[in-house]
Amino acid sequence: MIDIDRYAAYYWLNRITRGNSALQELLKFRFGGAKEAWNAGVRGEIDYGSFMGEKYLDKTDPEALMRRSYAVMKNAEEKGIGVLCRDDDDYPELLREISASPALLFYEGRIEEINRCKSRLAVVGSRKCTYYGREMCTKLVSKLKNRNLCVVSGMARGIDAAAHKAALDSDIFTVAVLASGTDVVYPEENRGLYNKIKDSGVIISEQVPGTQPLKTYFPARNRIIAGIAEATFVVEAGASSGAQITANCALNEGRELLVMPHRIDSVEGAGCNDMIKDGAVCVTSHADILLSLGFDAEERRCEPYMLPEALDENQRKVLLFIKANRESDEETIAFETGIRSQEIKRALSALEIFGFIKKDTGEKYHDL
Repeated sequence: MIDIDRYAAYYWLNRITRGNSALQELLKFRFGGAKEAWNAGVRGEIDYGSFMGEKYLDKTDPEALMRRSYAVMKNAEEKGIGVLCRDDDDYPELLREISASPALLFYEGRIEEINRCKSRLAVVGSRKCTYYGREMCTKLVSKLKNRNLCVVSGMARGIDAAAHKAALDSDIFTVAVLASGTDVVYPEENRGLYNKIKDSGVIISEQVPGTQPLKTYFPARNRIIAGIAEATFVVEAGASSGAQITANCALNEGRELLVMPHRIDSVEGAGCNDMIKDGAVCVTSHADILLSLGFDAEERRCEPYMLPEALDENQRKVLLFIKANRESDEETIAFETGIRSQEIKRALSALEIFGFIKKDTGEKYHDL
């Protein structure tokens, strides 16, 4: 059950001030709270035009807006969707501090866990991510387990989905911030992921239930992703990417920006390399992330890779080559290592069976 009258007043207050948090606080101070301001509006004591602007007011019936506010909260209650305002204890503490914090959050799941975590990390990146970007995201997020932190992302295709999946698989609390209502799954292919997050994490949105994910809602959603977390980690981003919007939101609020480097000829990672040149923290291991979040980590780089003794000479050569180049096809591996074709096939097959490498649909091999 939610306090429909209270949250309807906050929704109404947010609408008449057109999302201006300073004006919202002014009205609350003047009348003694959101519900008191609502009552003042009912009594005709508020000059709507001074807050909404005459042009906007011409298109809005104040009484209809009050009815709409009540209907939104009634609908949320009927759907079992929770609501929080900035004054509530469970409202994310760091989000409350940003300059354009949402007046209301709708949620499904355990939103109180966000404030209970020691640290919060936003993880973002390209929807059309590379195999390398997705695999490194999975590896780095998985190594953050058992630290009482949470992973925040936007449940989009690509890096977002990889970050959520890695967190769920590693028992890391995860937060999905949507550009739609919390009851609208987008993209549809992530419905299974959505259900898992709702069960063991939390789905949140500033959009009212039933809202479809319009293009204009995504930049606003990104400020929430960055606002919840102490640091934002950009895994993969092109020269112009939505992940850069989230990165800018983090920087504008004085939060830490962490970025994974990419090859200099990588189009998909060009934005990441530019951010690093501009001063972002360069992430080469999970220890870099932990240090930026204030954890006591003994090292900044991963331990050097130790080849298993059970591998024969050809298998060792092939594995080292693949690790050094991240991905490669069979012909290139044979040419560069000098190993004959049949022996290459046997080495690759053995390494796949042992779980050291994986072949993608493009016939390229990647290390695991």
